[in-house]
Amino acid sequence: MNNFFQKITRNRLTIPFTPFYRRYPYRSGISINSADARGCIDTRLGFFCNRIPKAANSTIVENLARLSFGEDVPSKLAKKRFTVPSQLSRSEVDKVDIMFRFAVVRNPFTRTLSAYLDKVERRDRNAQRESNFFDFLQGLANGKLYSNAHWAPQHSLLLLPFDDFDFFGKVESLDSDLNHIRAKISGRPGAESIKTFKANATGAGKKLQEYYNEDTVGMVQELFHKDFELFEYSRELPA
Repeated sequence: MNNFFQKITRNRLTIPFTPFYRRYPYRSGISINSADARGCIDTRLGFFCNRIPKAANSTIVENLARLSFGEDVPSKLAKKRFTVPSQLSRSEVDKVDIMFRFAVVRNPFTRTLSAYLDKVERRDRNAQRESNFFDFLQGLANGKLYSNAHWAPQHSLLLLPFDDFDFFGKVESLDSDLNHIRAKISGRPGAESIKTFKANATGAGKKLQEYYNEDTVGMVQELFHKDFELFEYSRELPA
């Protein structure tokens, strides 16, 4: 019960009144406490990464940790070592607009299936591909779309206005985009090899044809229509 009230207090009375959220109010469907945890900031190197779950999240944070801390740090620990937006002072918030601000996003078809495989099917041994995936999407359409950041629309997790971001990388071009990100941060393009971490990899990109049909394609197109538009993804299912 105490933990419950702590979350309520942070969501309603603490985080919204910190300097960052006074400057950049967060009004999306995910709780502000969960959204705040997606910020990954290094004021010394001058970058603001908006982490997106199920979009090469672990790979991104481990590579940023190598740049920031000069050592390999497991993703779960790395996420806790970075500053989050609610921890920024007023003077640090004033410097956000000169930081390199970026996020890495993913095709909504692949990301949604990856979230299902990781958070639903892995926990349900009786899951049956198409039927259970349809039920999952039906649940999202019936009010659960913002119940978990792993499948919430990617644009809803952005902590800054869309136009304030300098760069949106894509999982589909991760190697080149991650090199671009590192070059912008360190000024040394290709300085070191990309560290790849796939503990939560689901292989969703190779399973699209197994799980999608005409109905589920249409549901994802509707549920994530703004992600398709903002991040310039085709509404056609990848081959």
